[in-house]
Amino acid sequence: MGNLDMLSLTAYALQVLLIIMAVSIVVHKNNGTIIILITTFSLITASLYVINKAPDVAIAEVAIGSAIIPLIYVISISRQREFIVLDKAMDDFIIADNAFTGVGYVLLKRFTDFYHLELNICNDVRLCSLGAGRDQLLCEQTNVDLIVSKDDERNVYVLKGKASSILTYKLEAMARDYDNIEVVKFKDRDFGD
Repeated sequence: MGNLDMLSLTAYALQVLLIIMAVSIVVHKNNGTIIILITTFSLITASLYVINKAPDVAIAEVAIGSAIIPLIYVISISRQREFIVLDKAMDDFIIADNAFTGVGYVLLKRFTDFYHLELNICNDVRLCSLGAGRDQLLCEQTNVDLIVSKDDERNVYVLKGKASSILTYKLEAMARDYDNIEVVKFKDRDFGD
């Protein structure tokens, strides 16, 4: 009788964990974290199937929920087609001699061509007028992948992007050859921060 009570208690605890995981999946904004949470949710569900003496269903849950579904999410997230850049520098870094020939443009074009992305450069006056302190919020709430600005004191162009994007890390590696370019990664904030 004691073993059955322990099994019931374990099942209740796992059900509470499922509720917590479901809320966490809905609340989080970081795609990588969401994939991990979905996988964990599936593993907890599989454990409940085992407790309820359905190991065949548990195996299917692990195969589909912990392997196939996360793989589909990873593939869909990595299928980005366009790289959107907000040019707040508005000087010859991107546009030189009234054409896209600046050093920054050459770097970004080489980068997007290498990763088969379409480069979309905008300099929306509304967005460009926001202070540098709002750049992270701008990246989080719009589909802007990169913000280009200039630090006049150091004479350095600052490329700001999301730390959660693998593209930001790839761009940082490509920009190491340039002395006057610095890549800054925004740490992703979770809901409620």
